[in-house]
Amino acid sequence: MTLNPTLPIYDSAGRYRYITTGFFANNPIEAAKTVLNQQEIKELDLSGSFKLNILRNLSTTATVGEVHNAFRNLFFIPSTNTTVVFGTGRNRASQGLDENDQKSFEWVGNYNLDLQRHSFKLLGGYSYQLFTSSGFSASNEDFPSDVLTYNNLGSGIWNVEEGVNNVGSYKNSSKLIAFFGRLNYDFNQKYYLSASIRREGSSKFGINNKWGYFPAASVAWRIDQETFMHNIGWLNSLKLRADYGVTGNQDFGNYLSLATYSGYGYYVYNGVTYQVWGPSQNTNYNLRWEKSINFNVGVDFELLKSRISGSINYYIRTNKDLLGYYSVPNPPNIQGTTYANVGTMKNSGLEIQLSASAVKSRNFTYDVSFTGATNNNKFVSFSNELFKGQSYIDVLGMPAPGSPGTIQRLQEGTRIGSFYTLRSAGYDQFGRLLVYNKDNKIIPANSATNDDRQFTGNGLPRFTASLGNTFRYKNWDLNIFFRGAFGYDLFNTYAFYLGTPAAQADANVLTSAYNGGKYSKLTSPATYSSLSDYFLEPGDFVKIDNVQLGYTKPFTSKYIRSVRVYVSSRNLYTFTKFTGGDPDLIQINGLYPGVNQYVDNNGNTNGTLNYYPSTIQVLFGLQVTF
Repeated sequence: MTLNPTLPIYDSAGRYRYITTGFFANNPIEAAKTVLNQQEIKELDLSGSFKLNILRNLSTTATVGEVHNAFRNLFFIPSTNTTVVFGTGRNRASQGLDENDQKSFEWVGNYNLDLQRHSFKLLGGYSYQLFTSSGFSASNEDFPSDVLTYNNLGSGIWNVEEGVNNVGSYKNSSKLIAFFGRLNYDFNQKYYLSASIRREGSSKFGINNKWGYFPAASVAWRIDQETFMHNIGWLNSLKLRADYGVTGNQDFGNYLSLATYSGYGYYVYNGVTYQVWGPSQNTNYNLRWEKSINFNVGVDFELLKSRISGSINYYIRTNKDLLGYYSVPNPPNIQGTTYANVGTMKNSGLEIQLSASAVKSRNFTYDVSFTGATNNNKFVSFSNELFKGQSYIDVLGMPAPGSPGTIQRLQEGTRIGSFYTLRSAGYDQFGRLLVYNKDNKIIPANSATNDDRQFTGNGLPRFTASLGNTFRYKNWDLNIFFRGAFGYDLFNTYAFYLGTPAAQADANVLTSAYNGGKYSKLTSPATYSSLSDYFLEPGDFVKIDNVQLGYTKPFTSKYIRSVRVYVSSRNLYTFTKFTGGDPDLIQINGLYPGVNQYVDNNGNTNGTLNYYPSTIQVLFGLQVTF
């Protein structure tokens, strides 16, 4: 019998192609003794273009393409498996197939015109994309034999005996069409102007709101080209610029504006089984584009014979008509939520990019680059002209055991990712978690109510940064890249559920429950499942993200110019005070940062205990230049 561990295989472009997990036998009889789980990904990527130069300064290009991928999942667990023998006693198998296809066509025309100190560039075009997704799934149990595994699902008798329908399929599609144009103008390579407009339509939106207009404009001034700047020797380049633009978002499921129907289970009447069928969502014919309005002003510079260069940018980004599920009364609505454009959010901050040739000699050079960004965030509003609601919603429900409730509050005028929990006051001699109530008095956590909750932290980083270092000594080169995030909190989900002596019965708890740390002090089962900032930890980290050491040997041969060998390591080490694993694995983007989370089939985001450890990758490589 052969043991195949999880084995990912990548193509030359780094795309994930195939994975196989489980125990696999050398013949069908041995295969019947073990679990089979096979997953396959097949991809097809075709594209072609045709360019026609009509005149010297007029050309047109047409491009067509198709991207198709298919994911197939095959699963079988035999009757001899331990979990089956001591469980249901039934072998089971399933198959599933998901296919996604994208067809595209784009036409672009370009025209250039130069009139002495005036330069014009015109672009116009059309884009069409058709997205189609389809798939099926089927499963059954209690097969007469283990030999055929998942290759004869109809031979199982479990579905018939129980009257269940473990078969499903789907197909949906959407279209995205755009007309666009752009003008670029510069005067004497000193003053620059760019303006564009994009009219884009998506089949996903309501009948009267499928099209949106997205303008953009930018200006720039090459200050170093002015006469009064020519005598400043240490300044090589200086550009001042500003831009404004509107973009649209249609990244959500299909048909959410329409009336759709689905099954609601089965019932038996006069010996005949019928499926209940009814509306599955509320209609919203006013569903429209989510828009992001961006304003940016910045300066680019080069100093000291271009040994130092960089840029500084200040940005303001306002997201209007945010797309999401909105609670509505039921009745008159059929369902309790409607997918709608409700909400406005604003982000602003400063971005800095710097690079320098710090050391430059005959045999040794050192180049360094730094990128940093701050972020100030505020959720402005929940309401619009159609949907008027409360000023906040409690989000990110945490799973059982117990009834922890939600862990964050999205409130107008506050920063997204705000933890809204009980405020910890430590613990008492009985191992109970203590918290402050709304009157600032210390009480046991199990005596607190929702009115005692308050804002206790935030999961959105205030500052992110990266630092790149490149060293070269003769034929050797060394690259070290650091990356980090600062000024935010993470909820230690694993400590909350598995890191205290009072964790749920029969759980395989973490060593932190008995290592003498603060989590080992919570011994009372009455309070350990109360959400509080006792389990919030600083998420700040600095990661040695990538290290690469190489040696290049030049050749004088007419066939080979050089050979380079190198070793590279990714995710080498993370400096952090967070005790819940790699903080970089926890989501810090979107509306609910700072908590392990998952999105269910209805688009609802919830907390989860799932954990996938980070890995260290070591690569060896050889590059030959001919």
